[in-house]
Amino acid sequence: MLWNVFKPHQSSLSKRRRGSSRLFVVAFTITALVFSLIAPSVFAQSGATEGLTAVGNSAGLGQSDLFQIIGRIINIFLSFLGVILLIIIIYAGYLWMTAGGDAAKVEKAKLWIRNAIIGLAIIVSAYAITQFILKALTGDGGNTGNSGSGQTVQVFPDLSGSLGGGIIESHFPPRDATGIPRNTAIIVTFKKAMKISSIIAGYNDAGTPADRSDDTVSEALNASAVKIYRTSGGESTALTSAQVRVHFTDDRKTFVFRPVDYLGSATENVDYTVALKADAIQLENGRPAFAGSYASGYKWAFQTSTVIDTTPPQVMSVFPSLNQTVAKNVITQIVFSEAVDPTAVTGIVKNGRGFNNIRLQPGDGGNLPLIDGEYKISNQYKTVEFVPGPPACGVNTCGEEVFCLPGATRVNGLVHAATLDGTGPAAAFLAAGYDGVVDVAGNSLDGNHDGVAGGPEGDNFTWNFMTTDQVNLTPPHIEVTTPPADRGDYAGRSNIDPFAPIRVRFDSILQGSSFNTDSATITTHEPSNMVDTFWWTAGQDFLKADNQPVASPTDVAVKGEAYLMHRQFATSTRYDPYLNSSIRNVYQNCFSPVASAVCTGSPNCCLNESSGDACVFP
Repeated sequence: MLWNVFKPHQSSLSKRRRGSSRLFVVAFTITALVFSLIAPSVFAQSGATEGLTAVGNSAGLGQSDLFQIIGRIINIFLSFLGVILLIIIIYAGYLWMTAGGDAAKVEKAKLWIRNAIIGLAIIVSAYAITQFILKALTGDGGNTGNSGSGQTVQVFPDLSGSLGGGIIESHFPPRDATGIPRNTAIIVTFKKAMKISSIIAGYNDAGTPADRSDDTVSEALNASAVKIYRTSGGESTALTSAQVRVHFTDDRKTFVFRPVDYLGSATENVDYTVALKADAIQLENGRPAFAGSYASGYKWAFQTSTVIDTTPPQVMSVFPSLNQTVAKNVITQIVFSEAVDPTAVTGIVKNGRGFNNIRLQPGDGGNLPLIDGEYKISNQYKTVEFVPGPPACGVNTCGEEVFCLPGATRVNGLVHAATLDGTGPAAAFLAAGYDGVVDVAGNSLDGNHDGVAGGPEGDNFTWNFMTTDQVNLTPPHIEVTTPPADRGDYAGRSNIDPFAPIRVRFDSILQGSSFNTDSATITTHEPSNMVDTFWWTAGQDFLKADNQPVASPTDVAVKGEAYLMHRQFATSTRYDPYLNSSIRNVYQNCFSPVASAVCTGSPNCCLNESSGDACVFP
């Protein structure tokens, strides 16, 4: 009988079934193992959907890295392929186990398993190649480490830690910002005075950096120190010395890089990278600006849109507000609707003369001398504040001198619109720079809020307020923090949004220039090889008495909500925010003794509990 030839012996069939079972178990185990390695890299990071949503909600604020988003999308795709592969293996095993001696079904099952194993090899290879490419693009491979609890932490780009932890206080555009107009300027603020010639080619300060009267002036970019280039083209395509004009503030800390031609394209969005080279940029004393853990320099990316910014900046609020009466040791603050050019809004007035793009004068103004003091920029280039000059009129709780405006006097404020370059809104850059307030795109101030930049004749902004003869020496207190600061709910803070800023609401407005990345720090417990990946920046929102945001010059600001933007927090890692006594409120009173609603009377407040000793984090 011919059919007996194809009927396997019972013992042979059992062996084959046992062999097929072993093969299926091996294939299933390998597939499950690979999937377990790939999938957690996607889903254990706080959720891909949650991460992308957070990035979308904070577009332009630098909340997430562009390469990180791309990596997540690719890893999600690979993980779903892994799921499909697992299903195929299970199906093939079922088909083989139920073949009942049918050779055709067995061969079909083998084919499914063979193809699945080939697919498995492709997925593993694709995953490895993806990780390699992303690490290469993020600079020196990025960093992957262990959180200390056996869990793998995310990959973040290197050359980032100088922002906050190192020499850089802030910059514009922010990290990974999108929708940046093509006519924007690039701004970098350092924490210390810089050697001008290391950033501007051909500049010579004659050995007296604070005295600009004897300088050999140049506006040419030191192209070996600052690289501005299309990301796709690499550093070899960076803008040359002749393609960027560079200016700086009197304190030699903030540098404004304005490309001669528009960035980007009129038809498509374009990614740009800015690299600050550690081997070229120096402090004013000649020492390297980048040192220690951040000795490799700094790099960030942003994306330009297809538009040209023609919207002029406006004054959103002032403090003191119109006709408000305040203690004479007040700091005057002007909040703009967008980032403004620091070179146009900062300067010093001494003996009634000096910087006059913004003017504060006593009495009826007119020809009276300007009030002595210094105009400073803070709050990510959106707030300008005036700190009165000597002589001192009091001492704060830290034993430091405070300075005052004229007492029992009406103070008149004037914010100048810049002279237009033609019909506007662009302002003319004169021999001495801008003669009024301009935004980062060079548009002159819209002082009357009609949406049009009309120049100094019609768009100056004016207001006045009154001072008393009293000095306010009440230090600031914290009302609430996000995440909470209480020790009692420490364990409940383990699932915070890894993209959300740290927020601290005070009972008074802060002096913006005092709330910075030196006075407000974040200590991480990440692996040491990730130290150059973590960055943070500082800013402040202004609130009314009902804790709602100030929205117009007539609103009275009462409180400040300080915030720290930061790189995405890694999973299963502790972070310790720390505020020190160099933070001051708008009356120059220091945050010492530190205090909140429930923590008072001692030099330190540790997790919202009083402590005579320095805080030791758990």
